[in-house]
Amino acid sequence: MSALGNIAAAQSAKRISAYNAKVTRMERDFLDAKREVNTKFYKKVTKPLLLKNQEKGRANLFVSSLRSGAEVREGTTPYDVMLENNVNQAFNVVIADYNNEMDANDQLNQSLMLEAKAAGQEYAGRMTARGQYFAAASSLLSDANKFGLTQLHQLRGRVG
Repeated sequence: MSALGNIAAAQSAKRISAYNAKVTRMERDFLDAKREVNTKFYKKVTKPLLLKNQEKGRANLFVSSLRSGAEVREGTTPYDVMLENNVNQAFNVVIADYNNEMDANDQLNQSLMLEAKAAGQEYAGRMTARGQYFAAASSLLSDANKFGLTQLHQLRGRVG
């Protein structure tokens, strides 16, 4: 009896889509957690290490300039080199901050896309199930003569 097969297929479609949506949401949750860990790691480890290394580089440049015997005062070449170095280091920090923010936004967008995919999987399962239910109803009506219900459509017209 194909009607029972259609009903079973409808239930299977619902369950499969629910499972797929659950797996996709788990993937989204993992991505959200990864984004949080990456952001915390950048703020607590990567950026402080970058700033520490930059400070060390500035100190080494200053000491090297003093050891060379060059005067470090405004308008002199050593001063200009140190000033340019400070500007470049500040720029590097801004670029690192920007890259971290872009990575976090990219992961957030991927997370949102996964949520939309999960909702789409659930919707597809519901629509497939609905189609299977309609196919089951159609099968029952077309096979009605096998069950002695050939007059069913006439009965419906008289009752309603």
